[in-house]
This record gives sequence, C-alpha cells and structure tokens, in this order.
Amino acid sequence: MRRKRFLARVFALCGLLVAAGVHAQFLPAKPDALYSNSLAQKRALEVYLPEESEKDPAKRYETIYVLDGDWNAKIVVQIVAFMRQVGFMPPVIVVSVPNFFDAQGVNSRDRDLTPTVVADQPRSGGAAQFLSFLKTELVPYVDGHYPANGTHLVHGHSYGGLFLIYVLMNDPALFDGYVVLDPAMGWDNHALDAVIDKQLPATPVKGKSIYVAARTGRAYEGMGIATMEPIFRRRAPADLRWKISAYPDETHDSLKLKGTYDALRFAYQGYSGDNIELVPMGGVLIKGKPMLFHINKDAAELHYTTDGSVPDAASPKADETIVISDPEKTTIKLLSNRGVFDRDIPHHLRSGDALPPDRGRSATATWHYAFYAAAAWPRIAAARPLHSGTADLMVDPSLAGRENFAAAFERDLAIPADGYYVFYLKAADQARLTLSGKPLIELDGAKGSRETAFVVPLRSGVYHARLEFRHPAKSANVELSVFQNRDGEDRWWKNGLFRIAD
Repeated sequence: MRRKRFLARVFALCGLLVAAGVHAQFLPAKPDALYSNSLAQKRALEVYLPEESEKDPAKRYETIYVLDGDWNAKIVVQIVAFMRQVGFMPPVIVVSVPNFFDAQGVNSRDRDLTPTVVADQPRSGGAAQFLSFLKTELVPYVDGHYPANGTHLVHGHSYGGLFLIYVLMNDPALFDGYVVLDPAMGWDNHALDAVIDKQLPATPVKGKSIYVAARTGRAYEGMGIATMEPIFRRRAPADLRWKISAYPDETHDSLKLKGTYDALRFAYQGYSGDNIELVPMGGVLIKGKPMLFHINKDAAELHYTTDGSVPDAASPKADETIVISDPEKTTIKLLSNRGVFDRDIPHHLRSGDALPPDRGRSATATWHYAFYAAAAWPRIAAARPLHSGTADLMVDPSLAGRENFAAAFERDLAIPADGYYVFYLKAADQARLTLSGKPLIELDGAKGSRETAFVVPLRSGVYHARLEFRHPAKSANVELSVFQNRDGEDRWWKNGLFRIAD
C-alpha cells in the first residue's frame, strides 16, 4: 500500500497517472466438435475467444485447454477475465474440453485421465489414447481453426491433474504451462513417482511453467503430493520454473478458485501490457553523480545491471526505484516466468555535463508571452504575433482571444544550487521547450507523445526558459513544471520552482 500511495502522489502531481485497464471480455462461447480416431468417438468442445479477436482477425493468442471443461471452464474464464482487467494477463483463448458420456450415461473421465489400469476400476488406463487425441487431433484442430499462436497451456484438477503429470512425463513439449490442481498422485500406489524420478531431469525448460496446487494436512499425503514434491526438489532441472503450493483450509473442490488464480499468475508472472518507464523518462546525468528514478508501474520482475551486462533473474530488482549514475552501462529488463514476455525497458538517458547558466543575466519572475495564428507553427519566431505582453505571475492562455492559436511563453529561471532539475512537459498537441537556447524537450501529442519528464544537470545561476506550443482546439492543453532534485532527497516533485497550466 505504501508504494501505491507513494507513486500516486508522484504521478498525480506530474500528470503521469496511466489510465486503468479496460474491462476485458470474452465473446460468447462457440460450440464445436470433432471426431477422434484415437478415441473412436465424437468429442465436443467450447471455445472462448477474446473480444479483441473480433476487432483484429490477424492477431494470434495463447490457448488454455481446460480438462473437465463441463464444470471447470467457466471458473477459468472468469478468473482470466478478472486477471485481464487488472493487467496480469494478455488476451487468451480458452478451450473447454468436456467429458464424454456414452449411451448409458457413463462418464469417460475415469478412463481418459488415468495412466494405468487398476483392479477396482476396469475402465481405467486410457491416458495414452486421450493424450493422442490432444496431441494429434484437438490441439492441431484448434490451432488450424482459431486465432491461436501455437503456445498452449493446460488446466487439470484431480484426475485431470494426474493426467497432466502423465503428459509432462511423456510428452512435455505439448504444453507450455501446466495448471495442476490437487492431482490424484496416489493413483495405483503412486505409480507415477518412479516415472517422475526418471523423466523429470530431461524435461525441457524453455518457455515452460509448472504449478501444482495442493492442500495442507492429511490431504497433502493422501493425494500423493508428499512423495512427489521431494522428487521435484531433487530431480527438476535447475532452470525449470515449477512450484508446488499447499493451501490450508480448502476442500478438494474449493481449491480450484485460489489454485487457478495463483497458477495463472505464476504462468504469466512478468507479463505487463502497460508501457513501463522510468520517471523522469530521459535526460542527462553526470557520470559518478547518481540520481534516483521511480518506476511508473508495478512490475515485480524488473531486473537491472550497472556494468553493461544483460540482466537475468539473479540481477538486482528495480521494484520501485533504481539509482543510475552511468546510463551507458545501465540496462533494465522485464523478465517473465516463461520467457515469452521478456523485454528491455529503455531509459533514454545519456552522460553529459551540466548546462551552464546565461552570463550577465539577472533573474526576474516576469513572463513574456506572444500569441500567433495557428498557421504560423512551427516557425513562430519568424511570424508577427497577434498579441503579446508580460505577466507577473502566470500567463493566462485565454488572452489569445481564440481557441486555435500558437504561442510562446518565456521567462528567466533562477537556479538556486548546482544539481539535477526535472522538467515536466505535457501537451495535447505539439510543444517544445528550450533552456538558454538549447533544445530540451519536444512533444507531439497528436501522435501519442503527450508527456515526458526530463532531467538535466544545471549550475547555480539564471537560465532563460522558452516554451512554444500549438493550441489547435478548445480541448488542447499544455503544462510545464520545473522541480529541483536535492541531493539525498528522492521526492523531487515536492520542490517545484514554477508551473504553468492551460
């Protein structure tokens, strides 16, 4: 909570709050079916497509297959919709794989999801055929008929979880993320334990995550997790992303809610659909003179290095802030659990010297302003102003007498001490800022570049600041703020020197 309140204060003041994620929805479930030669029966399925697929038919998505889809698919869909709403997941396809009931109403799951035949369940032991159905028929069918990108996750509970461990040991490449909920690992006197011990070291690790949700107490032993978990600890490849979590006070069925959410969080850990930036977003630093930068978004898996190397999971984290003193050797990277959402975070910083103040200039707080016809942009310095004048405190843009215009505001800026200063500029249209004749910031809000914060080292003295901008409509606006970053203090946004806002 401290972090959220802290960032809210920073970005609310500077206008850098990012709009909350739009509520994400699925299209209505699409009923479908295909005949399975592996199972010698027609198998139904339901496909939940993200609404984005209707707007952009060329886009492709990861697919989550849900076993026991008759009663588990809606839970997964609702959790995915919530996680998308809060920005924890990208849009995905959810494929419900319901069970097959024969003419006598017998459910096929006891056969399809169990790996061996046991004496008291003569219909058991059909996992090999069901795996063949998934691998050679269902997954290729969905990939060929729906906007799937070839990355597959799978969700299984109880016998479904047992089956997923069977798949992991026999064809681990079929799925990239395994959501395994309270698996019945005690099946056939823990028959899969020996298989896990033998096969797990050879499990491919790239792009893969395995999450097993279990229950504490007697259920941990009764479901067979107590014997499986030590094998994973002992035999899993070092780089394999896996986790076994035991939940207290849950039943075999209630576990599905928390387990599904946590498993998908694990599979998509590190995903962020937002634009992650440092604040300030760019500027100039003096080598050896560090400055603390804030992160504009919650991103738990941001790692960084300061020696020019590529960050990895062992590198320091930049959860809230990062101190930078050598931009050319600082690299920031978002790392995701499966590696598919990894990306570099640009910092737009460079090393340089302090900008010297103007010689012989004495500071005044007087604003000089000039308004021009909109057509004078961008060469307003060569145009004749419609109206010009001075203001003691702040320029009122309404002095232009029209909604569509260009303008130049300028004044002297007294810098009280050597150090870093942050210039924040926001504009709905085009704007540019110079300091003592040196270009500092240029924005084009019409093309999406609406705001930035730029740090620059300055010396004690007087500088001349000039802001030029275009104001094409009543809804246009411009804002400029200047802050002092005092040594040893990270709350530079509290040290405002001046601000103008339209």
